[in-house]
Amino acid sequence: MKPEVGKILVSEPFLPDPNFSRSVVLIAENEEDSTVGFVMNQKTDYAVNLLMPDLPFVNNSVYQGGPVELESFHYIHRYPQISGSMMLTESIYWSGDFDEVVDGLKHGDFKQEDFMFFVGYSGWAQGQLSSELKEKAWIVGELADEYLINPKVEEGELWKLAISNMDGDDSLLANSPLNPFLN
Repeated sequence: MKPEVGKILVSEPFLPDPNFSRSVVLIAENEEDSTVGFVMNQKTDYAVNLLMPDLPFVNNSVYQGGPVELESFHYIHRYPQISGSMMLTESIYWSGDFDEVVDGLKHGDFKQEDFMFFVGYSGWAQGQLSSELKEKAWIVGELADEYLINPKVEEGELWKLAISNMDGDDSLLANSPLNPFLN
């Protein structure tokens, strides 16, 4: 499977990079010279209302989307009517007019649980992701939209869910211990 927009990257269970340990990354952009995605299961200790003064009524947790540009703020959502949003999957969109987001959340037209907010993003330069895929650091797959933006799916369970959804031998990795040397 190719790493296309809307697909997920699931880290192999023993990836040594702490930024991506047991992570699930939703691919938001895949161009010839770069790939951008968001880690879906690295919740921070911050709520949106602490970081964004325009959203004092939003108490969703903010996720660390990746180690790149940690001062940037991003969001995915389920609202195709938000101007400028980009379709990632059948029912998930990235970005869009922030004023519309603020107004929609403020007036109850949008539900907080239909959004995920991120600081930073995951990024790969030309050839970098291809190289990491050849090294088997990542498995490319799909995950139903109902699991991607779902406050009921615990962040620690998303990786297991994603990898157990893979075909073939990859699904067997779901029960891998955090440290195989302690077995």
